[in-house]
Formats: sequence, C-alpha cells, structure tokens
Amino acid sequence: MHQKSRRVRDMFDRIAARYDLLNRLLSAGSDLYWRSAALSALDAPPESRILDVGVGTGDLALALVRRSAPPRIVIGVDLASGMMRIGQSKAKKNASRPVRFVCGDAETLPFAAETFDGAMVAFGVRNFADVPAGLRSIRRTLRPGGRLVVLELSRPRLPVIKQMYQGYFRHLLPRIGGFISGDGDAYRYLHTSVMGFPEREAFLRMMQEAGFSHTDYQGLSLGIATIYRGERV
Repeated sequence: MHQKSRRVRDMFDRIAARYDLLNRLLSAGSDLYWRSAALSALDAPPESRILDVGVGTGDLALALVRRSAPPRIVIGVDLASGMMRIGQSKAKKNASRPVRFVCGDAETLPFAAETFDGAMVAFGVRNFADVPAGLRSIRRTLRPGGRLVVLELSRPRLPVIKQMYQGYFRHLLPRIGGFISGDGDAYRYLHTSVMGFPEREAFLRMMQEAGFSHTDYQGLSLGIATIYRGERV
C-alpha cells in the first residue's frame, strides 16, 4: 500500500465517529445539497449498478438508494474500515435497498472490467495516492456509456469570497475540527489537500487523459464545491 494511502486510511479511521457531525457543522449543512446535486448529475437509471469510490460512512450511497427510482446495486469501496463500519450500521437502519461495502484501493479496484453503469466519488479524489491511476481504475470498471461524477471541494474565484474562504479554511476550520474530533492534524490535512487539488480545468484534463469523454464541471455555492462529469465511450 502506498504511504499516503496508509496515512489517509489511518486518519479517517481516527475521526470516523465524528466525521458525519463535522461534515454537517463545518459546511453549515451545505454538504447535503452538494451530494444531492452530485446524484442529479449522475442521473443513475433504475436497475443500474453503481460504484461509490471512497464511500466512507456511506452518505452518498445511502442518499442514492433512498431516491424514488434507486439503482439495483450500489457498491461502496474504501480503505478505512472504521468509516465503513459506521456506513454499514446506517445502511441497516435506513437503506431501502442494500449497499455493499468493500475494502479496497481506488488505484487497484477489486472489480472486473465493465462491471458498473456509473461511478461516483465524493470528497475523495484528492485523497488518492495517484489521481491519474485512480481515474483510470474507475474507467476500467465502467461499461461503455457509464458516467463518472466527482464531487470535490474547490477554491472560489471571486476575490472577496476567496479571501473569506481561505481564512476560514486555514485558521477556523482546523481549530473547530480538531477540537470536536480530537485530531487537529486531520483538519489541517483537509486544508492542505483542498489547496493542493488541481484547478477545475486542469482536473478535467486529467479526466480526459484517463480516457473520459464529454467532460464538464458545475460550480456549487459560489465555487466552494465543484461537480465534475465524464463518460466512458
């Protein structure tokens, strides 16, 4: 396992118990809207097979199976077993259809080629040890015509919003996250990983180089989050 993958896995397992609470708190509830928008962008047809990479505590996968016409199968993959245990517990209580949780690495997904009709990643691509390899691995598992939707935090471009955002992310967020979770390093990593993520157009080029076509992006909440889409053709 890559050193970064091991470090990220251990970090998320340490904060798993408080992860959902802090998502709601630190985003002021906006993460629920962002996930809903990502599912609309995925537009998964009924009876499809969907892969959730970096499933974590299962919020995106569970929101998908609770939709009025859910896919037939949703499989979530993650390295952090502590996060997935929480997701499994939530799924037993709230899922209208089963969500299967599998331990695995994005760069070497443990699935056959052309298994899934769609794939989604929420706040996970910046945690990949090798982003191009992770994108190629996801593409390999998609059937022709399958869509990938990536939801990621991003850097606003409007000067006033950008300045406020950077101050919040650099100073306030690590303190709040560290105080509640007991792990300040995890929320300093959040700031570092978001600031180090490629700009929107650069990430679209990475998707294209990994073999995705019909790529585009949609900014959310004044650019605080972004949805990226691409298809395997």
